[in-house]
Amino acid sequence: MDTSKQNTASKILDALTSDIIQGVFPPGEKLQIKTLKDRYKVGTSPIREALSQLIAKDLVVSENQKGFYVSNISIDDLTDIYQARSKIEGLCLDMAIKKGGDFWESKIIAASHLLAKYSKSENINMDEWQNRHFSFHEALVSGCNSPRLFQIRQSLYEKSTRYRNLWLQENVTNYERLQANQNEHVALMVLVLERDSMPAQKLIEAHIMTPVEIIKKNLP
Repeated sequence: MDTSKQNTASKILDALTSDIIQGVFPPGEKLQIKTLKDRYKVGTSPIREALSQLIAKDLVVSENQKGFYVSNISIDDLTDIYQARSKIEGLCLDMAIKKGGDFWESKIIAASHLLAKYSKSENINMDEWQNRHFSFHEALVSGCNSPRLFQIRQSLYEKSTRYRNLWLQENVTNYERLQANQNEHVALMVLVLERDSMPAQKLIEAHIMTPVEIIKKNLP
C-alpha cells in the first residue's frame, strides 16, 4: 500500500473510531458501507479496512450475510473493561513512580493545573474537559516507559469511552460531583509527587472505578 492510501486508511480508521466511541453510531447499529462512503468521502477499500481493524478492537462485529454492526454494550462488558483498566492504570502508575524523573513530575504539575483551572469554569464543555482530563491521566503514567503496557492501556481507554460518556453526560455539569472528582485528582498528584506508591496505586484504581455504578443506571 502506498503512502497516500495508508494515510487515507488511517484517517478513516481514526474518524470511524471516534464516531463510534462518541455515539454517532450507537451500539447495535448496522454500519452500511454506502452510508460510510458518503460520510467520509472515500471508496469501499478504506472503509472495509477500517471495519476489519475495528473488529479486532471489539468496537465492530461482523455477522455472516448480514454485514457490520457497532458492538453492543452491557453491564458485564462495562465491569470487565473498568476492572481491567483500573489494574493496568495502577500498574502503570506504580512503574512511573519508580522510574519517572523531574521532567515527568513537571508534566503532571502542568496537566493538573490546566485541569483544575478548567474544572472551576462556569460553562464546561464536555470535549474540552475530557481532553484535559485525558492529558492529566496520561501525564501520571507517562513515566512508566512501557510501550506494550501503553498499547493495552490505550485499547482499554478507547473501549471505556462509550461507557464513560454516559457518566459525563450526567456529571460534567454537576458541580459537586465534578469537584469530588477533581479533589481525587489533586490527591493523586500529591501522592505521586511524594513517591507514595501503594496509596497512589489504590487511589487510582478506586478513581477509575468511580463511574461504574452511575453508568450501570444509565445503560440503555
